[in-house]
Amino acid sequence: MQAFPDYIGMAVWYCEEVASGRVPACDEERQGCQRFLDMRAHALTGKADFVWSDAHVVDVCDFVSKLPHVKAFAGLIVLEPVQCWYLAGIFGFREKATGLRWVRTVRVWIPRKNAKTTLSAGVVLYCANFEGEEGADVVVSAASEDQARIPYDVIRKMLGKDEDLREMTGAVDIKDGCEFKASGGTIKLAHARAKNLDGFNPHVLLQEELHAQDQGVIGVLKTAQGSRQAPLDLGISTAGRDVNAPAYDDWKVCRQVLAGRLNAPRMFIAMYAGSEADKDRCFDPATVEKLNPMWGVSLNPVSIEEEAFEGRKSESKRQEYLRTRINFWSRAAGNLVSLEAWERCADPKLKLEVLKGFPLYVGIDLASRSDLNAAAYMVKAGDRVYATADYWLPAKCERLQDDRFADAFLAWHRQNWLRLTPGTFIDYRVILRQILGTLDGHNVVGVGLDDYQANLMASEIEAAGYQVFIIQKNARNLTAATEDLVARTTDPELFQHDGNPITAWCAGNVVGHYDQNANVLPKKEKPWSKANIDGFDALVEANALRLDHEAGQLGASAKKPAETNPYLTRGLAGASA
Repeated sequence: MQAFPDYIGMAVWYCEEVASGRVPACDEERQGCQRFLDMRAHALTGKADFVWSDAHVVDVCDFVSKLPHVKAFAGLIVLEPVQCWYLAGIFGFREKATGLRWVRTVRVWIPRKNAKTTLSAGVVLYCANFEGEEGADVVVSAASEDQARIPYDVIRKMLGKDEDLREMTGAVDIKDGCEFKASGGTIKLAHARAKNLDGFNPHVLLQEELHAQDQGVIGVLKTAQGSRQAPLDLGISTAGRDVNAPAYDDWKVCRQVLAGRLNAPRMFIAMYAGSEADKDRCFDPATVEKLNPMWGVSLNPVSIEEEAFEGRKSESKRQEYLRTRINFWSRAAGNLVSLEAWERCADPKLKLEVLKGFPLYVGIDLASRSDLNAAAYMVKAGDRVYATADYWLPAKCERLQDDRFADAFLAWHRQNWLRLTPGTFIDYRVILRQILGTLDGHNVVGVGLDDYQANLMASEIEAAGYQVFIIQKNARNLTAATEDLVARTTDPELFQHDGNPITAWCAGNVVGHYDQNANVLPKKEKPWSKANIDGFDALVEANALRLDHEAGQLGASAKKPAETNPYLTRGLAGASA
């Protein structure tokens, strides 16, 4: 029997060392390693929908280890323990019912020169020829043809240097790509300026430098994978230059998954993300080492010293150093709230009922009829502000069909953090009844609603005996409330919330948009983003009322509610509703 290196042992050892803190690593890598260990332990119980297969890990690792280096190094690839973890995480979990690969999406966010192209080339060659998928086509997607050719050229050079592999796979050059006669698969290139993307049906989609991808191209290619038995969406990338790019949403989703706020069991993530503290110590070799897993292997410390020297010369070179070496996104606007600080302010035992008698301020953020709606309740007792929140979503809305968020929303519903209202569109009557029920018996100072669809609810809340204020969402009105709330989140003695994971998710999605007068307004990073901020908006509205009230100017941040449209209550013909 052929003896193989202990690939599984190396993968498990590496993850255990990282998770325990014995190997220098960032928080995201520690989370990813622990997630792998937990999934593997669950698979080995036999109670999961997936099983663990040593044989599949050995097979892919053995294959990659027989591939030749084509850049910088001579001889065959020698897998490092961290690379064994990547391959084990992608190929070791199998569907219990079919034996097919369990993982369908892979994200490796990693700084430059950590052998990501070499590894992705090995994965592509393996999937195109040895997964048992008939006609296992691969599409290499990139922002430009030149970028797409980087991994493709590595693959071609590997095939050119390995005559046995070329003969086994029947690899031949074709127009715009490569064909494998043995499996019937192909490798082709796609990019934003490609004339026709409709003919692709990829088994594997390799997104080269995901941060720069054209999302229109990716959308077409991912849709084309629908007929495949076990498609693989493989994205390996450094951080990007623009947080307004669509790929930054992907980055944030990965962080949410690793933190346990989103559920994506078929997703493998290895992520290296510099923190604010790392940014301040970016030239320290210890910082670089923990964010570059191939430090001392494919990454030469001497070369990094030269990069650091250049990075100290100017701010533009420092920013590029932060992006390529610390994996820090260039930011047009920074996140307002540290999620680590937010979590320190959580008290899951906090209940609004125990705060009856203290002044209560309410913020309501009514979204579109098919999206998330939020109500935040804020009380100040002594120096500390307490906050809770309620959320609603239509049970049949499109958000629950979005693979990125559906599992999380449904989990939050099961945990009673989110209420699903019947039908495709939100029923504001359900929201109104729950809010009024929550307010009953409290010392309600005021209820704030934003301009959007506020008049659908303002008159009913006023009729129930509460003062209503329409909060105008602009930086001039909300700067003080935003800055006060953000400052309080850094100190649990000044702010405490109920640990609602939806509010934490919303807070993590907020960035600060500043005007020329340094006024700040909480916003999404781009208007079309599906990463909600409604819960944080509602908290800011409540906080605006609190600050106005404490200053003796209740309603200063608001305008008078508009008169209710009479046709909404008495009908077009004037009859009583």
